[in-house]
Amino acid sequence: MISVAIVSPELSLGPINKVIESRDFGCEFHRYVYNQLDDIKWIYEDCKDSCDVIFFSGELGYHYILNHIPDIEIPCSFIFYDTKHILSILLNFVLETPNIPLQRVLVDFLTPLNNFMNLKSYLKPEFCPYCYESFVYDYAHITRRACELWDAGKIDLVLTRSINNIPTYEKLGIPYLAIFPTEDMIAESIGSALKEVRLSMKENCDQITAIIKLMLEPSFANTDREYLEATLYKLLVDFRKDKKLDYSIQPSFDRFELHTQAGAPSDMSGILQELVRYLQKHFDASFRIGIGVSPSLDQSHYYAESALLESLRYGCNDAFLITGEDALLTGPLSLSRQLTYSYTNHKASSYAKQVGIDESNVVRIIGLFEMDPGTVLTSAMLAKWLNITSRSCNRILQQLLDSQLIYETPSQGPARKGRPEKEYHFDANKMREILL
Repeated sequence: MISVAIVSPELSLGPINKVIESRDFGCEFHRYVYNQLDDIKWIYEDCKDSCDVIFFSGELGYHYILNHIPDIEIPCSFIFYDTKHILSILLNFVLETPNIPLQRVLVDFLTPLNNFMNLKSYLKPEFCPYCYESFVYDYAHITRRACELWDAGKIDLVLTRSINNIPTYEKLGIPYLAIFPTEDMIAESIGSALKEVRLSMKENCDQITAIIKLMLEPSFANTDREYLEATLYKLLVDFRKDKKLDYSIQPSFDRFELHTQAGAPSDMSGILQELVRYLQKHFDASFRIGIGVSPSLDQSHYYAESALLESLRYGCNDAFLITGEDALLTGPLSLSRQLTYSYTNHKASSYAKQVGIDESNVVRIIGLFEMDPGTVLTSAMLAKWLNITSRSCNRILQQLLDSQLIYETPSQGPARKGRPEKEYHFDANKMREILL
């Protein structure tokens, strides 16, 4: 799970805390308060080894760390307004304060660092407020700019986000209006900043997409459906928190889509298996899971959809995984030993049509052979691997015998009352000749 340091003046931290505690961003937050910009030096030293990224509540702290700490060891960003937020703030100001023209206002948080939030693309120069134009951005220079404009009679008001600078404005007698973002603005800003961080961390990572489908009848009551969806969402959040993972959760109709990234598929194989077993134990409804792993996000999503189809074919509360350029299927994931196989085997497809066996069962049998050519086959064991009835399994075993792909051997197990269970072995040469 991504560990995030939030660095902010104390007055700004309250609304941020409220948003962080009420919404799920899929990461772990650590809060730091600075009373003066020099505090950021010790904050950086304290969190550089324990956090993955530092978010500042505004441009001031971000600008300070870039200019005062050389060789920063972890990514830094600042939580900023979108252009639409700035336009909304200015529109509300114009409507609520019609006696002060916008062009007689200094907005001290529109700076070269944020490209003035593209405001000049939307407003003609004669209607634009004053912006902070210097690349040197700290309390002293902000105050100096405000004093210059105020003393020259060019402004009537300052719109400010610099909470710690408010006492200075009051002392100088410069009218100001403190801009406090709404919870939605803060949430969107944090979400956008996290998205940028996650994108920057994806370059050398495999993208992992998991699709969990609820198997509900069309007649299922809406209230019961909502309850199951809420239950599943909570289980996914609880599992993520318990395992200290970092994956997003996106709900939609009858399904949930999870996304994360990892250095290699093997990094997540054990966790994926744990997730399947966790849901089997705690979720009291039918589900199917498809998981895709690929360097490309789009490809991982396509693989997940294809793996979900395999999970639907299998017909159990379980999961299948597709990974690699060869789109290899692995599963069912809940078992201690999983099969790996592919539907790109044209010999298997041709044989399945010829003898009337479902292609999915043929490729899984090939997976069993490739996993261990010496596997001892029994009807009960094969029925479990294929998730079919014993009767269907016996029919498949007979067809494999007729094709000389397997041969019967005397049972090696302990003697039991009744008819002994038949045991079979693969004929390796015939398997390679006919199916590989």
